[in-house]
Amino acid sequence: MKFLKHSVLGILAGAVIAIGFHSSADAQFYKGKRVNIIINYSPGGNTDIQGRMVMRYMKNFIPGKPRLVFRHISGAGGSVGANFLSDVGKTNGSMMGIFTIPIMFQVMKDPSLRADLANDFVYVGSISQQTISHIRVDSIPGKKITSYKDVLFSKHKIRTGGHGPQSSKDLRTRLFFDALKIPHQPITGYKSGGKIRAAIHKGEVDMTADSLAGYFGRVIPQLIKPGTSIPVWHIGQPTADGDLVHAPSVPKSIPSFKAVYEEKFGKGKRPAPLVWEAISTIAGTREMLRILVFKKGTTKKAVSTMRAAWAKTIKDPAFRKHYKRVNGSEFGGMLGKDAGQYIKRLVNVRPELQKFFFDYARSHPIYKN
Repeated sequence: MKFLKHSVLGILAGAVIAIGFHSSADAQFYKGKRVNIIINYSPGGNTDIQGRMVMRYMKNFIPGKPRLVFRHISGAGGSVGANFLSDVGKTNGSMMGIFTIPIMFQVMKDPSLRADLANDFVYVGSISQQTISHIRVDSIPGKKITSYKDVLFSKHKIRTGGHGPQSSKDLRTRLFFDALKIPHQPITGYKSGGKIRAAIHKGEVDMTADSLAGYFGRVIPQLIKPGTSIPVWHIGQPTADGDLVHAPSVPKSIPSFKAVYEEKFGKGKRPAPLVWEAISTIAGTREMLRILVFKKGTTKKAVSTMRAAWAKTIKDPAFRKHYKRVNGSEFGGMLGKDAGQYIKRLVNVRPELQKFFFDYARSHPIYKN
């Protein structure tokens, strides 16, 4: 699968067209109204952190100044919230989702996701973000971990925390460890990144991965600075020719999966073709990690108003400055129409890869207990 990189310049150029002309009636569509913002992970998680930060600025550009009410509908790796909006969401503009998109559930045709991410939603916009893996420094008995190299040849099982066997976090982490031939014990079922971080604090879990929002906003102050954990690697950014390169949004000191793999097995070496394709596909999902969506059929006035507000938000200097401070990098993302087209390409993988993902998820130890 090929992934297209959407530059910030391209987004901003398109924003001018997307805003368009609004009549005075459209401008007051939201006056005196309330908008329920559905977040598909628990309070305190990375989705919650980023969703609230985005809406803090976006509300300034919504004519009529509606009241925003956040509702958390979590479970099944974000699928419960997506199903809720698709099944019973309002189409009068009073309900919008800010989701960590459960792409892998649709790729694997997992029945827990009833919503069709490509066809059941109208996209307002999306946010691209890498994730950074971090590990407790005392995860290997008798050794203090100071670098990812200390983990590469470990014979001790590393306990990894995730949301569910079909989630991108669990799949990515397991694929990394299996490809690198590092023993590990996946522990899953946590409803948010915040709950996994709490488990790391308690010593129940050794390692997990957080988006940049969670990493810079919570992991650094709570785990890295106190000396509990250190960062080890990130997945990398996919290129049009199928390679994975170091993501520019991630500090150079935190290597990509490809760099880590080559460190252990040699320059130019790669995992088995299907494993590499699977990892590259998951890397592509980082290009639209968070989405802002309405249920399909939502009134056009609501969609056009929110799309215009999103286009203005991503150009706002105050938002961009705050985004960089919180997320450690410049903003990256898409306008609604671009995001809607991108998701259609992303979920359509070839049958062999779809079967690989499905079988791999079903091989999670949780199904053996």
